[in-house]
Amino acid sequence: MESSKKRPPNFRLEIPGDEEFKTTIQGKLQEVKMFLTTKRNRPVNNAVVIEELLDYWIKGHSQNQPEELNQTFPSTYLQVRKKDVNQKLFVCAESSLLNICELCDAHTKNCGGKLNFIKKTMKGHVLSLRLQCSQEKMHSYSWSSSPYLPNDEYLVNHRICHGLMCSGMLPSHYTRFSNGSGLGCINWARRKQFFEEYKNSVETEYKNSIQDALYEEIGSYEDLDGINILSDARHGWRKNAKDTSVVAIGDQSHKVLDCIHVTKQQDPVSQRHEKYGTELIYENFASKDVTIKIHSHDRNLSINKLIKDKEETINQNDLWHAVKTIKKSIKNISSGSKKSEGVTWSEQLVDKAEPIATHIHWAVRHCEKDPKKLQEFIGNIIPHYENCHEKCHHQSRCKQDKNYEPSRVVLTSKIAKKLLENALKGSVIFKHPEDYILGKDTFYVESFNNVMNIFQDKRIVFGDDQYYM
Repeated sequence: MESSKKRPPNFRLEIPGDEEFKTTIQGKLQEVKMFLTTKRNRPVNNAVVIEELLDYWIKGHSQNQPEELNQTFPSTYLQVRKKDVNQKLFVCAESSLLNICELCDAHTKNCGGKLNFIKKTMKGHVLSLRLQCSQEKMHSYSWSSSPYLPNDEYLVNHRICHGLMCSGMLPSHYTRFSNGSGLGCINWARRKQFFEEYKNSVETEYKNSIQDALYEEIGSYEDLDGINILSDARHGWRKNAKDTSVVAIGDQSHKVLDCIHVTKQQDPVSQRHEKYGTELIYENFASKDVTIKIHSHDRNLSINKLIKDKEETINQNDLWHAVKTIKKSIKNISSGSKKSEGVTWSEQLVDKAEPIATHIHWAVRHCEKDPKKLQEFIGNIIPHYENCHEKCHHQSRCKQDKNYEPSRVVLTSKIAKKLLENALKGSVIFKHPEDYILGKDTFYVESFNNVMNIFQDKRIVFGDDQYYM
């Protein structure tokens, strides 16, 4: 009786080798056969095993793959659909991106199944995924878009907290931006915990920075008997400020040597904060055996008195502020109503403000640190504009050029002369020339205060810790 199923045709392959090699080959074939039987849920023969192995090798090593095989790779250009515009966004670290590529590649080589997302969780700005194989449910992996720090916190979240603290962005701005973009948001408790740890690191960096700046400033002088500093105060509010920062900047390095935070707990009167902070700066320098030779500031009278009481320190006021005040005074007497012309102002002074400011800058830098000579230079401004040059400097063009002709309106009006004389002799430079003979400017401190406005907006009330950091 014939069987209902005919035996399929077969062929034989001759493989050279001894008994040991034959056993090895048969063992490997049996192992692959068991894997394919489990994968396909049906028994397979040696022909299927050999064909599967050859196809796998050809796909992985052939350089001339068929066109239909190339079409199986997804395009790297993705155009979002309207319904997908609100999909989750997250921040991914480079090492995590490489890690998921390695994970998918290793899984494909060992299993061949496709990995699917079965759970997505946002942890701040980090996306945490649960991946599972479509064929083998036991193949399950956890992946996050950020590597871990030694304290088991996410690197991405800490980096963004670092950027938040250093940018001057307010927590409310950060929250609105993060929620509006859908990029995830680190909760308040996490941010506060980070802040408590971060402020200690900031203080350490601050102390190292001012220490290095102080060494650099000391080393920039030929004689090591002291340093020169520029100082100023910046109030945290526009009126009745709770916080004040008093900063000291090196005259040579232009780097911050000390910065004192003064609050109303230390002194309830905001107007006294600059003096209080300056006294602490001197105490800090004294504790480091550093002497202040020249101290320049923008003419705070209480600071003037404080410095002049110190015999080893020379007080100097900012020249730019003083010249600015003189220019304003001259502009007030060079313009006005028609009926007050010749009484409170004169047309002959219209073109005098800018050249007088230039002359005062020149006078400060050529007075040879002599207050009386500085007063003489300023007092000679009126005779010069009267076209009388007997007391002008010997290097001036009006002295050297025989054909010199005034480029400004010559003063002939007694009222104009009197108005100009009152403006010049009433200026703080003329009254206190000893505070300006070195021609010091404090615009580096002003620049520092402008930068601080980025981090400490005067419209916002900061806590003591936040302001200090």
